Amino acid sequence: MTESKFIDYWNKEFPESLPINHELKWIYLDRWFRIHSLPESKRYAESADEYKIILDRQNQLINDLIGEESEIAISFGLYTNDITNDNYKELTDFGKFLKVLTIDLHKERPEEYEDEMYLDIYVKTENWKNGNRDEILKAIADDEIRAMFVSPSKKCVIAPYDGGVDVIVDSTEKRDRLKAKFRDWLSDREDGM
Repeated sequence: MTESKFIDYWNKEFPESLPINHELKWIYLDRWFRIHSLPESKRYAESADEYKIILDRQNQLINDLIGEESEIAISFGLYTNDITNDNYKELTDFGKFLKVLTIDLHKERPEEYEDEMYLDIYVKTENWKNGNRDEILKAIADDEIRAMFVSPSKKCVIAPYDGGVDVIVDSTEKRDRLKAKFRDWLSDREDGM
């Protein structure tokens, strides 16, 4: 999938949602589950050992979901209030991303966003390799950035956040199998949060 085809794919597979990480769990609740990145649902790492646990868990999860060398689209959004800002964004630490869409958030969600609020969606496609994106996963774990990994071939969205990973798969049955497999990493809360 090329970066420019990302939006077509998204609109076909996830028509009820915008490509916004935190919305997905509410829209696709029947296909969603969450793992916590640290034992006892601890939110942030405080040592090198805890960062290793986070990266080991997240890499294992992603490997199990999509497999080594599978194509993924890494996507993130930048909020702006100026729709004329078409500057190509380069995240120097993480490579070049292509802006594929500007969402008028007020138009899409008027009850949630003020007028002239926009979200620019950026995408980069590459092949997943275990440990190859640890710097992005660590930055997400530290709440420095937000990004998600989309696998068209495996029909899943992997949305890490500071504290864990939200996963959307293509069926309730698959979700239930994965929840059983990763049961030691799930929340103890009834709602799965």
